[in-house]
Amino acid sequence: MIDLKEAQRIKDLVSEEPDRFEDIIESSSLAICVTDETGTFMGMNSRYLKLYGYKRDEMLGQPFVMVLEPDKRNRLQELHDIFMKLKDEIMRNWEVMRKDGSLMTITADAGYEGNIKGHEAKITFVWPDAPELQKLIS
Repeated sequence: MIDLKEAQRIKDLVSEEPDRFEDIIESSSLAICVTDETGTFMGMNSRYLKLYGYKRDEMLGQPFVMVLEPDKRNRLQELHDIFMKLKDEIMRNWEVMRKDGSLMTITADAGYEGNIKGHEAKITFVWPDAPELQKLIS
């Protein structure tokens, strides 16, 4: 399960020092990604990369919906856009896709940040439900 105290600690640190967001998220024990107002990956930590099976340069600058099955992408983009308007999201479970095409269920929580590198941003904290995948980020 997502450590909510750790997630809040990261949100607070990024809010205090948004220019250091990459270093801050990398220091966390959680799998984290940051997307801009359009849903484009701005950054992610090594735990997030291990969980999804990608290299950093394969994800940076790409739409976050790349980790979803094609038929789910439009709906999740709509939900991302709603989040950016409301600046709030309820923790929930999602089915996502790893680079190898395998599906996994994750629990995700998110926070809003008003200015990371000149962009409104969403910081997403991810925890896989499957114990074998939890080992990738432990």
